[in-house]
Amino acid sequence: MKILFFGPYPKPFTGQSVAFKEIYDNFTSTKVLCDTTKFEDSKVLNSLYVFVILPFLFITKKITKVYFTCSRSKLGFIKDFYLIIFSQIFSVKLINHLHGGDFRMFSENSSYLFKKLIYWSYKKVDTSIVLTKEMVSQFNDYDTMKVEVVPNCYAKSFLDVTWSELQNTYKQSISLIYFSNIMSTKGIMTFLDALEPVLEKYPKITVDIAGVPIGDYLLDKNQITKVFKDKLKELKRKFGTRISYHGLVSGNLKETYLKKSSIFVLPTVHRSEAFPISIIEAMYFGNAIITTDLNYLPGIVKNKSNGILIKPNDSVGLEEALNVLLDDKEFLNAMQKTNYQDARVKYNPDKIFNSIDKIIRE
Repeated sequence: MKILFFGPYPKPFTGQSVAFKEIYDNFTSTKVLCDTTKFEDSKVLNSLYVFVILPFLFITKKITKVYFTCSRSKLGFIKDFYLIIFSQIFSVKLINHLHGGDFRMFSENSSYLFKKLIYWSYKKVDTSIVLTKEMVSQFNDYDTMKVEVVPNCYAKSFLDVTWSELQNTYKQSISLIYFSNIMSTKGIMTFLDALEPVLEKYPKITVDIAGVPIGDYLLDKNQITKVFKDKLKELKRKFGTRISYHGLVSGNLKETYLKKSSIFVLPTVHRSEAFPISIIEAMYFGNAIITTDLNYLPGIVKNKSNGILIKPNDSVGLEEALNVLLDDKEFLNAMQKTNYQDARVKYNPDKIFNSIDKIIRE
């Protein structure tokens, strides 16, 4: 087999691109990469690259199957449509992997003709992979499509660490952590708004924030950068080194922060939110989770079991959730241990990659 992998290979770093990279890097058969974000944020150059390289790959590489991560934007779909056309011409089977919770919404909100084009295209897809059982409904309109459920996983490169080491060595003090893109819809400002009363009430708590500013449908990159920096400057003036911003963090440094942190906060309101890898990574290193009661997140974070769910855009609710965990150390510790144990069983990368490998090879 020769598999064409068609999708975003970091940079930029997003949940979808990180997941795509992990799957591509760990696939062992002959593979060919078509990086749909080769020129990072340049949509025009990325599109031109795809339109030029795809015919070359299909003609010269003798592709036998295609694995792709479907887009939920008009420009992204045009690239997917182009891929599907060539797959049909060369009689190549298509395996689609959905990483967002908004494919159905994207299709239904499109114009009549565009909607018909989407439907025609995805009728050609042989198999789709979704992240939770609830996400199967995203493809209810495609009765000939086989739909498989495979969750996301933490990185295979993560070092193993025992619960005893985490508890007795790394987590001697309590810190809060936000590791995601700095986006309005990822809830960064909700998090910062909740911090001031929490840091005043608990003088030994520290905060680590990592991620790069990215624009979305609420605030563009320049806007979110300004409001984030202004609020961060205000908090640092009051609390000094107790709050730290690290920019883009990866590799060993990322592991270090996740190991020493106690509570991972992601108050996202992103409309495509489905199964954030950042939450799984935080669970793997024994963090309690606070996130939003949104889309498919309640299927990952069971309220008061391995985390706390809050309402969207609710900084007061986030403050109250933090108070619950910080006021009851035994409750927090039990939640951390549950997440540590669950992640190693449910989201083990060897198990997940074997499942995807099997689907691709079928």
